[in-house]
Amino acid sequence: METLVWILLVLAIATIAVCAVHITRQHRREARQVTRALHRSAPALLAAALLPLPAILATDSPATAWGLWGAAVIAAALVYAVGDTLRDAGPPARPRHGREP
Repeated sequence: METLVWILLVLAIATIAVCAVHITRQHRREARQVTRALHRSAPALLAAALLPLPAILATDSPATAWGLWGAAVIAAALVYAVGDTLRDAGPPARPRHGREP
């Protein structure tokens, strides 16, 4: 059962990283698409944060598992918060080519 805890924690961290990359890429391509990317990523972030919890509670998990789970929950919340901020910030500024007068 402890192996299941570690597998779920690794999957949670990987899911959070994939969601962060997805939201960031959508913002770089077209800022208007961030809202859709954020709505699609929200359930995955919630599942990634909460799925390991029953396995951690059911076993006598070490403190490192609890710490990694806490870090995953915080990371999921930060990814959502950054995505929400990117949605409000608008499109990224593009560098101007040529000389400035």
